[in-house]
Amino acid sequence: LHAIVEAERRATAEALGERQDEFMRLKVEGIRECGEILVVALDDDRERHVFGRRTLPEMDLASAACAIQNMWLAARAEGLGMGWVSLFDVEALRSLLGMPEGAKPIAVLCLGHVDAFYARPMLEETRWAERLPLEDCLYE
Repeated sequence: LHAIVEAERRATAEALGERQDEFMRLKVEGIRECGEILVVALDDDRERHVFGRRTLPEMDLASAACAIQNMWLAARAEGLGMGWVSLFDVEALRSLLGMPEGAKPIAVLCLGHVDAFYARPMLEETRWAERLPLEDCLYE
């Protein structure tokens, strides 16, 4: 699993050009250090159980993301760290885990005890990205 993530991390860094070295210094996965690894996947035959797919085909992905967010908040409330690894080759991960045809992994979640939490989002602390002003995120 680490090799799959590492290969994509290096490919992503390469695609960033001049920010490659800066990206490689970021902590983007905790696979080797976490207590638990969970992989979230969607099933090809998922329309049977998801309302709203006729008009919003992405509703299952949105529902899974909300479930992950809820788990993240619950983990934090319990003093646990959680990270969402999104750097992986979907087919390689599917194959490694022996997922059935049509299953698509969407997240690798690293869960466990951490030494400390960031005071601000990690990408903001490392100056990789800046928080957008609220007025730039809302439309009325």
